Amino acid sequence: MRKVVLFLLLISFGFSVNAQITIGATVFPQFSSTSSIIPFKKDVVNNHNLPTLTAGAGLLFTYDSYRKPRGAQFGISYSSQNQSYVFNYKIAGDQFVHRGKKRFDYLKFSLLARKSGYVHKYVKAVFFAGPQFAYLLKYDGGAIAYKENENFFLPSTKANIYYKHYSIEAVIGYSLEYAIHKNFNLVGTCRLDYGLNNIERKGVTYNGIKIFSGGGSHQITYGLQLGACYVFHRPDHLLLPGNTYRYRVYKKKKITGRTKR
Repeated sequence: MRKVVLFLLLISFGFSVNAQITIGATVFPQFSSTSSIIPFKKDVVNNHNLPTLTAGAGLLFTYDSYRKPRGAQFGISYSSQNQSYVFNYKIAGDQFVHRGKKRFDYLKFSLLARKSGYVHKYVKAVFFAGPQFAYLLKYDGGAIAYKENENFFLPSTKANIYYKHYSIEAVIGYSLEYAIHKNFNLVGTCRLDYGLNNIERKGVTYNGIKIFSGGGSHQITYGLQLGACYVFHRPDHLLLPGNTYRYRVYKKKKITGRTKR
């Protein structure tokens, strides 16, 4: 964590003084789902992946230009993504129902473009989008192995053998930043993360039964993020917070958008 903070501090020296930089923390309740195409015949297996309430937390680093209403943001977050599911299937004409849950714990790194504008004297609206890399730290659960009208298995595992260790995702969202102080913002965000790549490991079998034979699985999360950010009105404040920037200058340039005469 110290290396990450130092990295962000060093980057700040490359920025123009005509910029606002923030460093903050967020927590987020979210819904997660692993989308997939059902590989079995519909009259045999009816598979429902259910949106599941999960949570996470992270750090956020943003850069907004004073001259133009755009900037960038870099985020690091820990996201615990559960997937509840229901399987309805038949064996020898008898109907069965199985309920279960899988858990994916990801460490995510995002680099997003953002465009902002003030909707109120103290409220800034931000639209952001961009790529994200998610690394799978831990998987817990199992996989469904089903051979039509013969057997049903739920092979669990201590080590992940079913899913890839990464997910490449597209991120889009909208946030409101409320200035409660010249150096502190409260942030509320609505955000969607959609996995672009298939996270299934092809060719995985259990007792000779192929686990995955459908069109793939993609991670999807959507929800609300809440956080707080410390605002640096000049990059040199990152190392010299005592080098204060006059509030009336900040107010004229950032909040009102015009200079008093």
